[in-house]
Amino acid sequence: QQVCSLFCDGGGFSVSGAMPPEVVPGPVKTKQRMMEKVAKYAEELESGAQMPLAAMILDPVRVSLVCQSTLQVLQCTRWLLEHGEEHDMKVVRLKNKFATRDSTEYDGYRDIMLCVLFKGSFGLNIIGEIQIQDERMHALKVKMHRLYKVKRATAANKI
Repeated sequence: QQVCSLFCDGGGFSVSGAMPPEVVPGPVKTKQRMMEKVAKYAEELESGAQMPLAAMILDPVRVSLVCQSTLQVLQCTRWLLEHGEEHDMKVVRLKNKFATRDSTEYDGYRDIMLCVLFKGSFGLNIIGEIQIQDERMHALKVKMHRLYKVKRATAANKI
């Protein structure tokens, strides 16, 4: 809702002469999927890790900003980095999947992924993910999601 108010409703971000990016909310991550991720993190970390592994889940809520051009991808990213905190959306992590040299690393998919601390009422905050991509990459992501589910599945009944 906060992202939409900034990018759809003229609440802050604007690009002269361009349509605003499309805001596409993703589903809330399920409890089952979060438990799978925590189990994976437990395997990857050395035994005796002190931090709660659930703290490593940075995308329980997520949204895509679907941009009209690569330039708009960069403009949205820059705007969030420079102004997000003013709107209770502090960027705490940036992952640039365009910067990889290995074209197979993300199966050809690319985006800018921002983990954002959303500040809520009564001191209740949540980390969420904003994926910024152009229209072609978003269409590819939608098509590739089934393949992604197959690749991450640990058993056939997990697909």
